[in-house]
Amino acid sequence: MIRRRATPDGLPFRVYERRGVRVYSIGYKMKSGVWAFRYECPIDDIVQIAKLRRKAIEESVNVDADVPTGGFAGLVKAWFKWQEELPASDLRKRAQSTMDANKPEAENLVKAFGHLEPDEITKAMGYDYLEACVQAGRPEKGNKEIALGRLILEFGIRKKMLVVNPFDKLTKNKTVKNKRLVTAVEMDLAVEVGRKFGGARHIVAMGLKTAWLCVRRSVEVRGIKRDGIREDGILWEDGKSKTKAKILIEWSPDLRETITEALSIKRNKVAGTMFVFGNMQGQRYTKGGWKSMLDDLMRECVKVAAERGIEFKRFSLQDCRPMGVSGKLERGDTDTKNATGHTSDKMISTVYDRRPVKRATPAG
Repeated sequence: MIRRRATPDGLPFRVYERRGVRVYSIGYKMKSGVWAFRYECPIDDIVQIAKLRRKAIEESVNVDADVPTGGFAGLVKAWFKWQEELPASDLRKRAQSTMDANKPEAENLVKAFGHLEPDEITKAMGYDYLEACVQAGRPEKGNKEIALGRLILEFGIRKKMLVVNPFDKLTKNKTVKNKRLVTAVEMDLAVEVGRKFGGARHIVAMGLKTAWLCVRRSVEVRGIKRDGIREDGILWEDGKSKTKAKILIEWSPDLRETITEALSIKRNKVAGTMFVFGNMQGQRYTKGGWKSMLDDLMRECVKVAAERGIEFKRFSLQDCRPMGVSGKLERGDTDTKNATGHTSDKMISTVYDRRPVKRATPAG
């Protein structure tokens, strides 16, 4: 409970300051007793005390007006909270897999800009960030992080924390897109080695093959449940949007054999049976858990390939979707957009089409 001030000090309601022997502090305490924000500085720094006092008074208005406090770091936190509270049907809500990827990206942004107010961030700072990412050998990651920063700052504009978005129309870093195309020989070897070792590596190998045959994203393969297995095929939900139509991949002999084999892999005795490619405990694989098992499988594949004198490069679950799309385009399949769920030919051609040679008939 917050009591009435014993002595008027000129501060707004719920803003409290304390002048200790060594430290001055000031902050806003909410009804719950939790500090909405609190700032500190040495007690002998008169200039900083005046600055913090003025800042606390200004931000106390923001708390009452539902405006995020705590500068850019506070805005980032508020944006994630807003996303989490959006209903699943809201088109502004991002997929959980996207949010999981956004969290480490946001941490890097906070390290760079967290000490600033949103309206103190400039376009030049954005370019400095992009250049630093180039120097660190991560230009593409820098592009993604700045794109996320622009989105969060746009949320700040809606909250009246700034007027112009400094990250609008920044020229992004030039990058070389990975055009990795997994070969049939590499896929066959991964399946062979997975079967040899069994257990988790066998599960991962079957997941890789299913991702290729069904042209699916990694998040979709890791999350497919056994109730998605139907008489007429496998019913997939879009991993990026719950509002898109589900996709039925009809059975082929190879796909049916692959799924039957995956379902027959023995888990631990107490394991559940919900996920087709669940771990040995029957739970859904996390990205880290899947990566660990995939690394084990790929390491063994490299050894076997070296012994046999055949070419083999490590590949991931994400590389299997381009393999599937490229194969369908090479065969001349007309249902590639239906299979991927994309409505844009441009996305398919620029991102997933990895064919080294594109065939065509003569004009005459």
